[in-house]
Amino acid sequence: MSNYHIPVLLNESIKAMNLKPGSVAVDCTLGGGSHSKAILEHEPDLKLFSFDQDIDAINQCSYLKKEYGDRITIIQDNFVNLRTRLALEEIKSIDAILFDLGISSHQIDTPVRGFSYMREGRLDMRMNQSGELTAETIVNEYSCNELTRIFREYGEERESYQIAKAICNYRKDNHLTTTSELASIIDRSTRSKLKIKARTRIFQALRILINQELETLKSALKDAVNILNPGGRIVVITYSSLEDRITKKYFVFEQLSCICHPSIPRCLCNKQKRLEVHPDITPSEGDKDNVRARSARLRYATRI
Repeated sequence: MSNYHIPVLLNESIKAMNLKPGSVAVDCTLGGGSHSKAILEHEPDLKLFSFDQDIDAINQCSYLKKEYGDRITIIQDNFVNLRTRLALEEIKSIDAILFDLGISSHQIDTPVRGFSYMREGRLDMRMNQSGELTAETIVNEYSCNELTRIFREYGEERESYQIAKAICNYRKDNHLTTTSELASIIDRSTRSKLKIKARTRIFQALRILINQELETLKSALKDAVNILNPGGRIVVITYSSLEDRITKKYFVFEQLSCICHPSIPRCLCNKQKRLEVHPDITPSEGDKDNVRARSARLRYATRI
């Protein structure tokens, strides 16, 4: 079994959620179902709502519905719509919510989805397969300047311009179609010691842009805190510095009780502290054998 299939920070995330009898929990990223299953097993008297926009993931997790029945409701949608979709289920407040960000093992291991440079497939990278924008469209139609910006902003790749220029040169005589073609171009335009990291960053940049991952995360974090009951927990597992930066910044903001300038003698902002932030957690040495765990970080907070 690929170590991509090992759930990242599984025990730590379940403990951080502080699940209790009779509570309502949300798993915003169903994926392969490992976290949802662990949540249901940890607390038998609990109602769980699990989100995923990928129909393949939902079909793969149909066993959860058979095993746990009405205790779990699986919703096919992006977690950016979690508040609306929960309202349709007559749920206005929750007790625990988990975001396990990034890409799922199933998506990585399905070559036709085009998420991994290690597997030959079409340059797709859509988490929601009904979406129109694909990686193939971006690398073949976007300008060199646009590609440079995307690789730099979403991949934090230092050699963004060189890679973008190589892609534009290649497509003068070829239509860029597959993951292996793109990986080969990246290899030829980067220094030997940086090839694997460059591949990872470029594929990450394309995936984040196509699925609007950073924008949806910012919105979903706000909605999650708004519907958390006092004492409820929000738990976020991140895999990139971009995701982690957004999460940390938002948690810090919600922990503040005042955002007035220090020069103002008394508070005028009426800002309320809404979160108590706990120390973040990183994988143990043993867990780092799991490829996905190497860059993982768990952040969690309690609603006040």
